[in-house]
Amino acid sequence: MKKIYTFLFSVSLSIFAFQATSQTATWTTLTSGVSSHLLGVSAPSRDTCYVVGNGGVILRTIDGMTFSAQTSGTGNNLSYVAFIDNNKGFAVGDAGTVLKTTNAGSSWTSLSLTTQHLRFVYFYNSMLGFISGANGTLLRTADGGSTWTPITSGTSQQINSIFFTSATTGYFSGFGGVIFKSTDGGATWSALTSGTTTALGILQFTGASNGVVIGDNGMIRKTTDAGATWSLVTSGTTDVLTGFDFINSSKGFIVGGNISANIGNILETNDGGSTWTGSLPGTSRLTRVQFVNSNTGYATGLDGTILKYTSNVGIAENTNAQVTFTAFPNPFRSSATIDLGSYRFKNTGSLSIFDMTGKLVRKTELVSGSSNCTIYREDLKAGTYLLQLNDGSQIVGQSKLIAE
Repeated sequence: MKKIYTFLFSVSLSIFAFQATSQTATWTTLTSGVSSHLLGVSAPSRDTCYVVGNGGVILRTIDGMTFSAQTSGTGNNLSYVAFIDNNKGFAVGDAGTVLKTTNAGSSWTSLSLTTQHLRFVYFYNSMLGFISGANGTLLRTADGGSTWTPITSGTSQQINSIFFTSATTGYFSGFGGVIFKSTDGGATWSALTSGTTTALGILQFTGASNGVVIGDNGMIRKTTDAGATWSLVTSGTTDVLTGFDFINSSKGFIVGGNISANIGNILETNDGGSTWTGSLPGTSRLTRVQFVNSNTGYATGLDGTILKYTSNVGIAENTNAQVTFTAFPNPFRSSATIDLGSYRFKNTGSLSIFDMTGKLVRKTELVSGSSNCTIYREDLKAGTYLLQLNDGSQIVGQSKLIAE
């Protein structure tokens, strides 16, 4: 979730040295304690994760390893769960089931909003959220889930996924290959041409223009023009693809599997969704995946399957740093200006942005003579980032920047 600050300030950032070293990544099977099909996952922090599934199952871990059951108060199948913060979350499912917690799942309250089967719940920020499901059902809240209003979606197809790139611009996808777009915060929606009638599931964007949607029969489609056109991407599989999450603008994972054989599949991209490579994790078919950050993620599946992704990246000291630079504002929301002071690049240089695990998330070229540059928020999630200046031959400066 985004943190809201009412002030902006400039700060001269002290030098610290770092550089990313080797990385190892693994998917580990965790013990869920149930055999139910698990259909939704939400991880508000690294060690806290909620999982929902058939029969009203809700599981929680607070150590990132051990799951325990919570009392949901329903026997209906639960298909999705989303937490706004560490305490407030919503779960949705069959027969109009909507559950709300404000105490980290210690208790869940049932809301009566619709009788339609519900498949997805999504919050853009702490206030703006949506619930969707069968027969084009779409509900909207602008007050953090205290009240919900039915919205005319413009389709009778089941809506399986919603994603907003800003407070005004959003998309949803669903059965029949439907993709709709809103430019007024979800109040009204208009149809886009997806190029397929295949059932579509999770949809995500890594910026204002670049998005990926997945679906049945190994379907992956990508847009680079804010949804105006969607092109087919080779997935290398005909499995049903049901879960999807980007770690950053380049790296993302899709989960799914073979329905008849009940075999799981994981696809990975490192180029923003243009190409994908697959692997079989040796589990039942997988359903959803969500990442907390670049080195922690959780996936759910049939037969009580829960997987955890961990990636270890070393950060080693670099002693060549010689330039102190200033960022304004810091923390920043939409953009920040990096001022190099009196320093000037003699050759073409670069500014690299790393997350706190040492994962490179963006690199910008700086021309000879540059004295400043602007960093745009775009796909950067809230958190602290490490900035590294390179003059083309060596690291000359390093510092921190906070995205709120």
